[in-house]
Amino acid sequence: MSKMPLPLTVNPVKLAEQGTELTGSIPLSKLPRVSELLVSSEGDVNAELVFGRDEQRLRILSGKLSCDVSMTCQRCLEPVTKSIRSEFVLGLVLTDEQAMNLPKVYEPLMVELDDNMELSDILDEELLLSVPMFAYHEPKDCKVDASIVDFYDQELEAEAVKDTKPNPFGVLSNIKFDK
Repeated sequence: MSKMPLPLTVNPVKLAEQGTELTGSIPLSKLPRVSELLVSSEGDVNAELVFGRDEQRLRILSGKLSCDVSMTCQRCLEPVTKSIRSEFVLGLVLTDEQAMNLPKVYEPLMVELDDNMELSDILDEELLLSVPMFAYHEPKDCKVDASIVDFYDQELEAEAVKDTKPNPFGVLSNIKFDK
């Protein structure tokens, strides 16, 4: 993907009317909400953004984001690199009423007809939704004693077995009621 920098501000309504496609990158450091979850905000987010209209003539913004981020491993507290991918489709709306009537496949993005908005705000929000809540190394790569990782994995397996025990009330599902 191109390393062309994305514009700082865009007018989503105009771009949707023109059917514009933007491909490029933005530094992670320009995405403050995502950056505060990371060990380091070095690196770039690669983006493919398509502004346009759908079959119903609604203005939309669809996009794909990808980047590698450095997070804290929750086992050993050392940095771990995770790949993040995000795909989204936003419906560009001017009013709350339009947002309420938007098809469920779109998330609403409130815009002003002639105003520019920060592209980094949109990308920050969408990437934030894809950042994992917890990050871990693979057990073989973790700097914690292997017996601790094995114990932790055994505990998880034991919890999974507990969840698969038969339901004592499952027999009741076989009872048929006559009407």
